[in-house]
Amino acid sequence: MLSKRGDFVKALRREIRDRSKEFEEIGETVNTIYFGGGTPSVLRASQLGSILNAIQKNYPVCLSEPEVTVEVNPDDVTPTFMRSIREAGFNRLSMGVQSFYDSHLKWMNRRHTGNEAIKTFNIARNAGFNNISIDLIFGFEGLTNYMWRENIKAAISLSPEHISCYQMGVEKGTKLYKQYVSGEYIALNDHSSLCQYTTLQSYLAEAGYIQYEISSFCKPGMESRHNSSYWNFTPYLGFGPSAHSFNRDKRVWNCKGINSYINGVKKGERLYRAELVLPRDRFNEYIMLSLRTTDGIDKKELEGANNLATEFSKLITPEFRATLNSFIKKGVLIEDGGKLKIPPEKLFLSDGIIRDLFI
Repeated sequence: MLSKRGDFVKALRREIRDRSKEFEEIGETVNTIYFGGGTPSVLRASQLGSILNAIQKNYPVCLSEPEVTVEVNPDDVTPTFMRSIREAGFNRLSMGVQSFYDSHLKWMNRRHTGNEAIKTFNIARNAGFNNISIDLIFGFEGLTNYMWRENIKAAISLSPEHISCYQMGVEKGTKLYKQYVSGEYIALNDHSSLCQYTTLQSYLAEAGYIQYEISSFCKPGMESRHNSSYWNFTPYLGFGPSAHSFNRDKRVWNCKGINSYINGVKKGERLYRAELVLPRDRFNEYIMLSLRTTDGIDKKELEGANNLATEFSKLITPEFRATLNSFIKKGVLIEDGGKLKIPPEKLFLSDGIIRDLFI
């Protein structure tokens, strides 16, 4: 296993080096770096540092302090590990807490306990991390409203800079999906999930957190710069198995298997697939990504005031405008400062609203 990790790091560093010309063609500066998509904290701190060093060496990283995030599992870290990655240049953590109830964590096949999550958070603080995000999950069988309130209170008591909260999903091919099909697991109904989401909004607002996206809450000025770049069509490069890249016109993703990935990079044969982002796809993605945020859609984008709008104006149909106007009249969308937004009390229903606006 240790050898496999070493081979993976070597392959990753080589891909980072070999694709630097792609970034030159985009003509951007690296403002955010994110280590995620799995369990980066199973690597040694020195290995994570070497990967970060490869990025800094081969890419134009912004002169002011970039946002450099790494996802960590509470059971993977030690005080030494935290101090080492902080010294290596990581300045933001994303912790997969999920719940502070051990029974929930065991059911989710998480190796840590609620107390270990709290301990890990404090270790991170002591190591010098002043930008920490924690993840919580709601909307699943066994999570009572009381438990959910206690989870939120526990999160607030830690005072993280950022909190991400996701509704439990039932994805095909997962163990939970099999349990759902067999009747062993009963998904929480929409009304109960909505109540938990509303509770979340209320408690976090009272604690001073700002909601800036459907699942994202932060202290003032502490939005995730990396995640926000996805929502405004900023180009990005992704390295490693299954990693996605985007240059505004094309989306590319690497092969899935780690062995295939390592062997391919060794041979100088990057295994990937690609697709063009057609104008229609770009429009639908703009609608989806913009309405996920509390900032909303810029009306100028739909009214011919800039380059995107010039492209979009050819796609906007009378049916789209009719649906848009109907949603505004019904209060499903609100107009505020030149923006069209989903009001906070309807964000939980955003998927259906967004879907009806696709062309």
